[in-house]
Amino acid sequence: MQTYLDSILLRTYMHRVGLLFCLLLIGFGSRANEVPSAVPVEKDTLFTKWMKSKSTLPTLFYELENFNDFSDRIEAESLIRTYGIGGVIVPNGDQEEVTRWVANNEVRLGEPLVHIANLSTVFELPFSGLPDYPSALSVECWTDDSLVYQLGLAHAYTLRGMGIAIVQLPSLPTYYSVHEYHKIATYLNGLNVGQVNYYFTGSALSVSARQSELDLQQSMWLDARQIAEKGLLGKKTLKKYKKATKDDRLVVARANGTQTSIEQIERGRAITFISRTSNPQTLINAILVDGLPNKGFYKQQVKEYYKLLYATQHVLDTPADSGERWEAVRSKFLLKDVTLIQDSYQLLPVRHLGNRKLYTLSNDSSFKNLVDKYKTAIHYPLATLGLRADSLVQIFPSDALILVDLTSVNEHDGLIDLLMRCDVLNAQRPVVAFYEGTGEVLKDNQWQSAMIWNPADDNSKLPLMVETAFGALGINGALPGYYQSDFTRKGVSFESTGRLVYQFVEKPKVDQAILDRIDTLVAHAIQKGMMPGCQIMMVKDGEVVYDKNFGYLTYDSITPVRWNHVYDVASVTKTVATVPALMHRMETGGIHLNGHLSEYLSVYDSTDKGDLTVDDILTHQSGLKSYLPFWQNAKYFSDSATFLYKQRKRKRKYNYLSINWNDSIRSWIAHSKYNSLSNNDGTYRYLYSDLGFILMKDLVEENCACPLDQSVDELIYRPMGMDYTAFNPLNKFPKEQIAPTEQDKYFRAELLQGIVHDKNAALLGGVSGHAGLFSNANDLAKYMQMLLQGGYYGGERYFSDSVVHVFTSKKSDKDRRAMGWDKPYQSVGNASKYASNESFGHSGFTGTLVWADPKYNVVYIFLSNRIYPDPQNYKLIQSNTRTKIHDLMYESFLDFEKMEKETNPGS
Repeated sequence: MQTYLDSILLRTYMHRVGLLFCLLLIGFGSRANEVPSAVPVEKDTLFTKWMKSKSTLPTLFYELENFNDFSDRIEAESLIRTYGIGGVIVPNGDQEEVTRWVANNEVRLGEPLVHIANLSTVFELPFSGLPDYPSALSVECWTDDSLVYQLGLAHAYTLRGMGIAIVQLPSLPTYYSVHEYHKIATYLNGLNVGQVNYYFTGSALSVSARQSELDLQQSMWLDARQIAEKGLLGKKTLKKYKKATKDDRLVVARANGTQTSIEQIERGRAITFISRTSNPQTLINAILVDGLPNKGFYKQQVKEYYKLLYATQHVLDTPADSGERWEAVRSKFLLKDVTLIQDSYQLLPVRHLGNRKLYTLSNDSSFKNLVDKYKTAIHYPLATLGLRADSLVQIFPSDALILVDLTSVNEHDGLIDLLMRCDVLNAQRPVVAFYEGTGEVLKDNQWQSAMIWNPADDNSKLPLMVETAFGALGINGALPGYYQSDFTRKGVSFESTGRLVYQFVEKPKVDQAILDRIDTLVAHAIQKGMMPGCQIMMVKDGEVVYDKNFGYLTYDSITPVRWNHVYDVASVTKTVATVPALMHRMETGGIHLNGHLSEYLSVYDSTDKGDLTVDDILTHQSGLKSYLPFWQNAKYFSDSATFLYKQRKRKRKYNYLSINWNDSIRSWIAHSKYNSLSNNDGTYRYLYSDLGFILMKDLVEENCACPLDQSVDELIYRPMGMDYTAFNPLNKFPKEQIAPTEQDKYFRAELLQGIVHDKNAALLGGVSGHAGLFSNANDLAKYMQMLLQGGYYGGERYFSDSVVHVFTSKKSDKDRRAMGWDKPYQSVGNASKYASNESFGHSGFTGTLVWADPKYNVVYIFLSNRIYPDPQNYKLIQSNTRTKIHDLMYESFLDFEKMEKETNPGS
């Protein structure tokens, strides 16, 4: 007894003076650059050491109340150093700081000890500074439980990286449904596979049978209270239970009074949790001074502890690359909690954009901006929803779809009121509500409006919710089972409809640092006067990975280029207007590529152009001349904005007549001479020609009995939401929204802004098969992505995959071009040197380029007004800046080492 008393006096002294040393040690540890590695141990060496002294208490674990409470940590450190306690439970704290502290505890003890993370909520780690793991409520909304397993595995690797291989779980809510318990079992499986163990705490009386089953059959330890309430906590009954179940797990419990704790240790409790509020010193004194009646039994418990310690150390000695593992799977979690709670009228995903008028009620400019990228909407503030129902019906027409953004509403009663107003409006006009938050208002909800919801409360997923509404992203979340009184999970699922995604969902497949070099190229181009500004967009695998606007509309730097400015795309018109119109005629049987011009346009029956085939015209191998300056036969009168025919009266004297320019140009082409690039067999070699596409416009209009601009608008632009694409844009947009092209000094004597640059197209009323279209990068990206997807976009099929393939492929390897489309041709540098032979695109004289590559699923759009104000400004073309940008886009995702071997097998 005296030995124990001497020992306790010494330990009490050490306990009091040890605080100073702890302070010094903490300061040292916080300044350390490297975390000390785990102390290697060999089996039974620590137990042998304990048997010789029996002076430490490894079966006592200290439970921190708050890691951020410095005094609480000092208490733990003192107990580790003075009494050799065997473990610490950590409830919170910064990840990096906890990691350092855990490592320093082993330095304090001079040997390993067990660290446990206390999870206050299942599915969530309690530490700050972690990767962007989902919340518990998010996990409860998932319908793919394989992701729950992956989350458990990711958490396990994070914990092991912190030096923790055990987690303490709380009693689970009694209201959990079978869905939640199944998720918990899956999550715990992920933890275990990641070599992190767990145990539940709490009274058996406070949990359901399902948790009790999880606890008694799966967790690593048995909680004393739970088995005591089952009548199992006694030497004989516990031994009998363990023998019957072959359950050899340790029994743990929190200290509950000194005498009771001593008794429970005697009855089988192997691990005792102590804390600052449980008066640990009294219990320690009782054990060390008075001793335990059954020391042999306690010795066995200590041995079991060391077995646990050895197993834990073995796990922690195995490296855990938590960061890399999480980055590999994190993107899979982003959308899984987004839930379409109900959609009684099947409004989502939004389809048939041409038949809808969109309206938004929102206070968020980014929400409205993103909606506009899919379909131009009319925007009102959220307060508009406060108007009387009859007033709202007057505002919104019968074909309206109203998108209501409630993410800015935080006050519960205010949210309830707005949801009720949505339902009232929904009775007469379809409404889709967007809401983020805890979801309390959704429990047993009776709301009738379609609603997209997710548990976040920081608007972080609002863009994803918008993209989901338009079908760019699929959705399969569901409310937790306990949200409904009958435990059913409410949620509507649908797959992506193939629209563009503007915010990364999958892990980015591009090197952003390489793409950032585009900014430098463009800045240099603007500085050198190659163009006043431009729009550039890159789409990879359906996601917009680069979307920037540079410079100004003019060199006076008044109006910065914005995404919704429109540009004269010049010859890109051939592929974005004429070609799709011909593709549609081909699918409906209206034309055949090997058909002759005379079959479709009788006016050419009696001319030598009647035998021209459609495919020869589209591939620029028809023999037609490249260009004829029809405009030189006209004079422009600005006061009436008309073109009159100049009929020579005498030298430098003309009569000015009103004529049908379309008929006249058709006749002039019909009687024009062929070019000189003929072959011996009567065919012609390649020569790029505008004339053929002027004829193709006539073919389209003859075949469908409607103007080309009206035809493509109805078939393509409006259904796809290409609201910024049009001929004669001044009929649709304010002048300020259109980038000016040249200062026309020779023909129209004015600055061309919203008026087609091409003079021959101007004679044809601004609508021609070779030029005249205006658009922006966003719209053209939609169109090119539709072609990459084989004619499918937004849930609609515009063309068959076979027709797309025919038009974007060469007839033969000898051909220079496909059907209207340009193909890679390195000698002229029309596309990146990395572009595959499957790729296709087209450029425009005004400084534009569109290109798509099916092999790599990538789209490139470049729009500028390089000819402002002088069409003789060829600096952009001479510098080959557009192609250099294209190269950087490929370099951002290609495997260059592999590509180099394929390109140069001998290298």
